[in-house]
Amino acid sequence: MRAQTDDSGAPSESAFHQAIARRGDYWYSACLRITRNPELAGDAVQDALLNAWRKRSQFAGEAQLDTWIHRIAVNSALSLVRARHPERWQAMETDSCDDQPTPDVAHHYDELDTSLQSALRGLSEMERVCFILKHLEQWTLQEIATELTTSLGTVKQALFRAVKKLRVTMSGLRSAS
Repeated sequence: MRAQTDDSGAPSESAFHQAIARRGDYWYSACLRITRNPELAGDAVQDALLNAWRKRSQFAGEAQLDTWIHRIAVNSALSLVRARHPERWQAMETDSCDDQPTPDVAHHYDELDTSLQSALRGLSEMERVCFILKHLEQWTLQEIATELTTSLGTVKQALFRAVKKLRVTMSGLRSAS
């Protein structure tokens, strides 16, 4: 579904409202996974929406409007994390989900999320951010390197170390399932 546009070809106010209603919780969840702080996540989404609105004329229509805003929100969350350099992640209390899983599946997801959040605390900030962007946000290695202003090799090393640490920390999940 392509975004509605105004006379200049930029996404219309209506298209923005529809994207916010449809995907706002998803953007917030993505920012919360990165910042681990509800206030920072809210700030990141608000900043992303303001930036997207101000720069709507730059929207080329090559992606969905909500995907474009999602990318801006993730970048905003990363900027906030970089600016504040948090030493430690706080446990995430809630996560937004589009589907309603069965109680058994929801319990399994809760256990997995708890284990992952605990395991992520054992990673360095670089390892954690690279892992989240690659495996949860589906960014390419080059996109991560560009965004973090580092080399592709540094991103690959951080991901390798992160996956290795997570495999060790979360090894009990395999035998439990």
